[in-house]
Amino acid sequence: MALFEDQILLPCPPVALFEFFSRPANVARVADPSLGLKIQTSPDVISVGSRISFQMMAMNQIQSAIHEITEYQPHDWFLEVQIEGPMKSWRHEHRFEEVGGETRMIDRIEFEKPGGIVGLLLSESRIQDMLEENFFQREQELRRLITRGGLS
Repeated sequence: MALFEDQILLPCPPVALFEFFSRPANVARVADPSLGLKIQTSPDVISVGSRISFQMMAMNQIQSAIHEITEYQPHDWFLEVQIEGPMKSWRHEHRFEEVGGETRMIDRIEFEKPGGIVGLLLSESRIQDMLEENFFQREQELRRLITRGGLS
């Protein structure tokens, strides 16, 4: 299984950032626009067992997926696992740690690339590059939102 990790330090309290990411609609707000992320069904606020159905543009095709929140520790972390989707497997751990009045946000994604012809055309390093790009865009948008007065 391949591993992607991203850590950023943001000037806001962990509770605010956790609550922001606990709302699937906010994830779409800060996603890289080139993904075209559209939440189709989800609860307003996630909890254990919540399922999020969405579409996004990947590999020059619209991809559909369903992720489930399998573990959830309020204000600290949650785990999102692909139930259906383009990857063989996908586990995304979201962590929020307080560091001197700021938040260290840690994303850890374990994945197995798709099988079949798509898997032959798509390397793990290409997926890593796409994640790197998307997380950079997300960080820029989060910083813009925080600078403008918060994550509401």
